[in-house]
Amino acid sequence: MKNNIIKSKGNFLERFFWYMSEDRFLKGASLARIGLGLIILYNYTVLYFQRDVLFSPQGILGDNLYTIDFTLYALSSSQFYFDFLYHAGIIFAILFTLGYKGRIISVINYIFTFSFIQVAFLMTDGGDNLMYLLLFYLLFANTTAYYSLDSFKSKAIKDYSNYFQKIKSTFHNFAVLACIIQVCILYFVSGLYQIMGEMWSNGTALYYIMQADVFSNPNFSSIALSNETLMVLTTYASVVIKLAFPFLITNKNTKYIAVISVVLFHIGIGIFMGLITFSLTMIVAELLFFTDKEYNAVSRYTKKLNDSIKNRKATHEVAKNEKVSVQTNTITVLYDGWCPMCIKSITNLKKLDTFNTISFQSFRNPEILKVYNIDIERLEKRMHSFDKKKKPKEGIDAFIQIIQRMPLLWISLPILYTAKILGFGQRLYDYIASKRNIIPVGQCTDNCSVDYHSYSNKFKDE
Repeated sequence: MKNNIIKSKGNFLERFFWYMSEDRFLKGASLARIGLGLIILYNYTVLYFQRDVLFSPQGILGDNLYTIDFTLYALSSSQFYFDFLYHAGIIFAILFTLGYKGRIISVINYIFTFSFIQVAFLMTDGGDNLMYLLLFYLLFANTTAYYSLDSFKSKAIKDYSNYFQKIKSTFHNFAVLACIIQVCILYFVSGLYQIMGEMWSNGTALYYIMQADVFSNPNFSSIALSNETLMVLTTYASVVIKLAFPFLITNKNTKYIAVISVVLFHIGIGIFMGLITFSLTMIVAELLFFTDKEYNAVSRYTKKLNDSIKNRKATHEVAKNEKVSVQTNTITVLYDGWCPMCIKSITNLKKLDTFNTISFQSFRNPEILKVYNIDIERLEKRMHSFDKKKKPKEGIDAFIQIIQRMPLLWISLPILYTAKILGFGQRLYDYIASKRNIIPVGQCTDNCSVDYHSYSNKFKDE
């Protein structure tokens, strides 16, 4: 009772420490342990058959091996000693991933991992810097509470009235909080440096970065480089996401948008730029941003969704209801039939309308205007969409409503929602729309383009 009074009536600092004295991030820390452990094992195994050529005392880097400070590999020039450390590092990485004797193995694994990366510094791609910090902070956290060998052996109920337990929980929560702050600082500072660069300001930075062999995947980079619009939008999106990230995660609703956006961003980096361990380390760090309560909520939602899918497949009646549900989600999109760019875009979108839930209509048809009774000037400025209740959405909101019905484009939804929330999505849409040209039917010859504003009054008269 006394604790509850302090939690509810104490000052902010007291409430904060009471909040931090109970475990909040056990599942996130446990998942991060598994993720980091697998990345460490990847680093060991991908270089396993080249280790003697590269890192051994007789290898290419052998002469520089013993000039490196703070690495176990520099203590002896024996080949046997090198092989022993390398294989011991793999064993401790496996134990760390499995979550065996977490407090002890975490320290040993940190030392071995730090030593190995110091030796293999020419093979790293930037993810090692964050891994150092995350592994160090997590030394003070409980990373084996879930999904570990330790959790299978220990089923004791924690007593949070015990001060020793409170101290352990406080260290754990502050360790995870340090990881979160570190990631936020990384994103924000990186975004600040980017906006100060000329190439980031004019949207060409990623294009020139991917020209370098070190920062490109030859199997996929050509696909991205062939689309200039994609390069510009991705460049600006990366800056916006990084600057907005520390602020978006403070809200429980926008947190999911922020995390999904940066995860997609790093997946793109891993695929198109070939920075595998860097991307994986950054994605694993995002696992720490959610509390156990949020993980449980996602788990319940997933279970509920899974049960719903099973029930739909169980009976034919539910299958009929599913068809009705799809039909009730249909919308009508009004576009400019005099705009060649609009017509081309609508043609491509129709191909992606898998469930045929969108009816595209040109508002240049007078019959359409009678049905929806909307001002022609508003339609000329922004695309509109209407659901069954004829509730209108326009501009970026209409575009989002279209993408929601196209599974192949769902990957772009986090960026669109972020742009809408930050307020520049609608302005960007209006800017693009203002640059389009229209060709009134039957009123011009080939290769002519006429600004749509000059025809708005004439169309109304007709």
